[in-house]
Amino acid sequence: MTTLIGMVAFGNLPFTKMAIESIEETTTEPYEIFVVVGKPGDVETAEWLSMEGIPHIVHQKNMGFPSSLNDILDYTWKDNDFDNLVIMGNDVIALPYAIDSLIKVSDTTDYIWISASEIDVRVFCSQRPEVGKYFYGANYIFRDFDARPWKEFPLDVSPEISINPDISLKDCHNLSIFKRDIFDKLGYTDVNFYPAYYEDNDFVRRAILDGTIRDKSKFLDNALYFHFWSRTIKQETGGSTHEYFRNNEAFYRLKWGGLWGNETFDLPFDGETHGLTPEVMLESTIKIESRDNEEKIVDYWIAHRGSSLYGN
Repeated sequence: MTTLIGMVAFGNLPFTKMAIESIEETTTEPYEIFVVVGKPGDVETAEWLSMEGIPHIVHQKNMGFPSSLNDILDYTWKDNDFDNLVIMGNDVIALPYAIDSLIKVSDTTDYIWISASEIDVRVFCSQRPEVGKYFYGANYIFRDFDARPWKEFPLDVSPEISINPDISLKDCHNLSIFKRDIFDKLGYTDVNFYPAYYEDNDFVRRAILDGTIRDKSKFLDNALYFHFWSRTIKQETGGSTHEYFRNNEAFYRLKWGGLWGNETFDLPFDGETHGLTPEVMLESTIKIESRDNEEKIVDYWIAHRGSSLYGN
């Protein structure tokens, strides 16, 4: 069995280094890493990845997080033929046994979507008050990149695999493993959620409506990851903004007839084709099969940043 660990970086190289360090230190199962450098001009990250011999591509234009994920999907299952894909955030620390457990369960069961369990910085600080000295202010700013508080004050982890009996479609892109079945059923991430946020809600919504994925999706109680909590937004200019977030929220409502947990449509746009522009028609389908219009879609949302779209 072969596993690719895919990651999107948008600046913040110190966090990417720590994320990859955590993979290398905690994972014994065979794997390869592939990184999409999504921030145009991020020469520092590209040069470090080259020096480390880590395969990567660099975007010359900010295509957003969903398009970067689609690059990873293509690299995994069009350019190559990996058995498993682990999607991992670059502001995530894989704790011991986490990725190994995901790979083992994927390789030995018929589950096609398995998620690790999150411990975000706010929970970490409440459970281990001693680590508070490393995080500053309401945004939990982390500045001491030589420190490893998750090692200095470790959380309880176990190599004994524990599959939670509940169905899980709760986590897409922080630390989860997928088999190709997911790509075959759902296709690509929707780049209309530019540059980030709500793309995960949309992916889960499509998975729920597929009807065949839920029973093959679980999360592991013993596989833990530490999440710094949106460092691209909290510690570096970039990524999404309040204007984009509002547009993404409004587009989600338009696409599904309500926000998360209150959707009323069983097909996107209530079964109708949606004209984003005269040139770009969005089909009412659960599976996104084509990337042909990605740049036109991105250009549309860049041009309409801050606009009051879809009644928001």
